[in-house]
Amino acid sequence: MKRIFWLIIGIAVGVYAVTRLKKRAQILAPDSVQESAAKLAAAVRHFGDQVREGMAERETELRDALGIENTNDREDYR
Repeated sequence: MKRIFWLIIGIAVGVYAVTRLKKRAQILAPDSVQESAAKLAAAVRHFGDQVREGMAERETELRDALGIENTNDREDYR
Protein backbone atom coordinates (compact mmCIF):
# COMPACT_ATOMS: atom_id res chain seq x y z
CA MET A 1 0.00 0.00 0.00
CA LYS A 2 2.84 2.42 0.88
CA ARG A 3 4.61 1.65 -2.39
CA ILE A 4 1.53 2.41 -4.47
CA PHE A 5 1.03 5.67 -2.57
CA TRP A 6 4.63 6.76 -3.22
CA LEU A 7 4.39 5.63 -6.84
CA ILE A 8 1.32 7.83 -7.35
CA ILE A 9 3.04 10.76 -5.60
CA GLY A 10 6.13 10.27 -7.81
CA ILE A 11 4.05 10.20 -10.97
CA ALA A 12 2.16 13.35 -9.94
CA VAL A 13 5.40 15.21 -9.15
CA GLY A 14 6.91 14.04 -12.45
CA VAL A 15 3.92 15.23 -14.48
CA TYR A 16 3.95 18.57 -12.67
CA ALA A 17 7.69 19.03 -13.27
CA VAL A 18 7.40 18.18 -16.96
CA THR A 19 4.54 20.63 -17.53
CA ARG A 20 6.45 23.39 -15.72
CA LEU A 21 9.58 22.71 -17.77
CA LYS A 22 7.59 22.81 -21.02
CA LYS A 23 6.17 26.21 -20.08
CA ARG A 24 9.67 27.48 -19.25
CA ALA A 25 11.01 26.15 -22.54
CA GLN A 26 8.29 28.01 -24.44
CA ILE A 27 9.07 31.22 -22.60
CA LEU A 28 12.79 30.90 -23.27
CA ALA A 29 12.37 29.90 -26.91
CA PRO A 30 14.25 32.12 -29.39
CA ASP A 31 11.07 33.88 -30.56
CA SER A 32 10.16 34.82 -27.01
CA VAL A 33 13.72 35.94 -26.28
CA GLN A 34 13.74 38.12 -29.39
CA GLU A 35 10.39 39.63 -28.46
CA SER A 36 11.60 40.35 -24.93
CA ALA A 37 14.82 41.91 -26.24
CA ALA A 38 12.86 44.09 -28.67
CA LYS A 39 10.56 45.26 -25.87
CA LEU A 40 13.55 46.02 -23.65
CA ALA A 41 15.30 47.95 -26.44
CA ALA A 42 12.16 49.97 -27.11
CA ALA A 43 11.82 50.78 -23.41
CA VAL A 44 15.47 51.88 -23.20
CA ARG A 45 15.06 54.05 -26.31
CA HIS A 46 11.92 55.63 -24.86
CA PHE A 47 13.68 56.31 -21.57
CA GLY A 48 16.61 57.91 -23.41
CA ASP A 49 14.24 60.10 -25.40
CA GLN A 50 12.51 61.21 -22.20
CA VAL A 51 15.84 62.04 -20.55
CA ARG A 52 17.01 64.08 -23.56
CA GLU A 53 13.68 65.92 -23.66
CA GLY A 54 13.96 66.73 -19.96
CA MET A 55 17.54 67.90 -20.38
CA ALA A 56 16.51 70.25 -23.21
CA GLU A 57 13.65 71.67 -21.13
CA ARG A 58 15.91 72.19 -18.13
CA GLU A 59 18.59 73.83 -20.27
CA THR A 60 15.99 76.25 -21.63
CA GLU A 61 14.83 77.04 -18.09
CA LEU A 62 18.39 77.68 -16.95
CA ARG A 63 19.17 79.87 -19.95
CA ASP A 64 16.01 81.92 -19.29
CA ALA A 65 16.83 82.22 -15.59
CA LEU A 66 20.40 83.34 -16.29
CA GLY A 67 19.42 85.66 -19.14
CA ILE A 68 21.51 83.79 -21.69
CA GLU A 69 20.21 83.91 -25.23
CA ASN A 70 19.82 80.60 -26.98
CA THR A 71 22.60 80.50 -29.59
CA ASN A 72 22.76 77.95 -32.36
CA ASP A 73 26.51 78.41 -33.00
CA ARG A 74 27.58 76.61 -29.82
CA GLU A 75 29.36 73.28 -30.06
CA ASP A 76 27.46 70.00 -29.99
CA TYR A 77 28.61 67.80 -27.14
CA ARG A 78 28.42 64.11 -27.96
